[in-house]
Amino acid sequence: MKESRYNISVEHNGKYLMFNSRTIATAVLDRPALDILDAVRQGIEIEKTDLVKEMKRVGFLVDDDADELQQLEMNYNLGKYEKDGLGLVIAPTMACNFACPYCFEGTQKGIMSEELQNKIISIVTDFAENGQNINITWFGGEPLLAKETIYSMSEQLIEICQREKVDYEAGMITNGYLLDEETVLKLKEYKLSSMQITLDGLSETHNKKRKLKNNSEVPTFDRILENILLVKKLKIDVAIRINMDKDTQRELEQLLELMTENGLGEDLYLGHLQANTDSSKEFAENCLNTEEFACVCADFENLLFSKNLQTDYPAPTRIGCGADYLYSYVIDADGEMYKCWNDIGIKANSIGNICALEEFSQLIENPNKNYTEYLTWSPFKFKKCRECSILPICMGGCQYNGREAGEPICENWKYELEKYIKLKCDAFN
Repeated sequence: MKESRYNISVEHNGKYLMFNSRTIATAVLDRPALDILDAVRQGIEIEKTDLVKEMKRVGFLVDDDADELQQLEMNYNLGKYEKDGLGLVIAPTMACNFACPYCFEGTQKGIMSEELQNKIISIVTDFAENGQNINITWFGGEPLLAKETIYSMSEQLIEICQREKVDYEAGMITNGYLLDEETVLKLKEYKLSSMQITLDGLSETHNKKRKLKNNSEVPTFDRILENILLVKKLKIDVAIRINMDKDTQRELEQLLELMTENGLGEDLYLGHLQANTDSSKEFAENCLNTEEFACVCADFENLLFSKNLQTDYPAPTRIGCGADYLYSYVIDADGEMYKCWNDIGIKANSIGNICALEEFSQLIENPNKNYTEYLTWSPFKFKKCRECSILPICMGGCQYNGREAGEPICENWKYELEKYIKLKCDAFN
């Protein structure tokens, strides 16, 4: 028996805490457990007592011949290439009613053609007929500028999935401004179960950044907040992304107060605003680096804890996101396909055009360089990841950022995990 390479020890209030990033087991270790750890660290053979068996069950101890890194890499590859469903991020339009200064989207006009819609329907049909579940995310631009396209495609997609007896799931990423009761009820009818809506801080800060394209003087914060409350009332899950930079960092506590007053305190999450695109470079000075963002996240969790709201905690992940998964694609209104929505609209980063495919298998059998770079990227190629004790909850972080930098960019857990472990200990007394 030996100690897991993914154990992380933390001392807190005179107690010895142990966290395992592969199983996310967290425990206060008593003297008998500490003695067992001391023994295995010294290579002393130990009896398989009930306590030893329990420590093995939660991952603190592993068999002598276990290669946890190799096991982790195998699961990573299984997750990447396992065919258990089709995930599509569909932008029915790249146009937008907003003119957010840091955003690259919304500069294109037009709505997805009927020909392109039919091509997507055809591909979904092929996957569903093979027993694959279907997951759709409506994206943009602003997807609600193409509501009728979403309604029409949703109706056909749902019919296909019901006929083939596979699961259908749909969500949307929207700025929330164009929502109303009729629209929300219609989306709910078409099985849309979740939305992500963004706020850029309190009213004054938000209104300076998230402006209407044709009338920049009209404030948008209050209307978006009203629409978020409407979505909640009509029983669609809503995730409120707070774009975090140096401006919103200063008013985070006030914003949480406001959201809590409106019953939205547990629906917030912090988004790391980064200058990834040419149009956002001028805002780079106002962005937080990864370590600064990690500190804000930890402070935010303390705020949630102080208000008896649900706090976050790391979880093991098989792959980073859909960009790492073979059967996950982003499709723009011209039919260009991408692996990551950070690439959408940048034709040079396309993995192919869906309308040019006679058979979908062509995409995989003869992938272009953009596709192969995404699918062959792996944190296990990098020494700093292979030797990292939090690899199971990070998996190399965002691949898009890592490929841009030439090496994986560490997730914020690296900088503030100890605080989260202590907070979880306090939460459970």
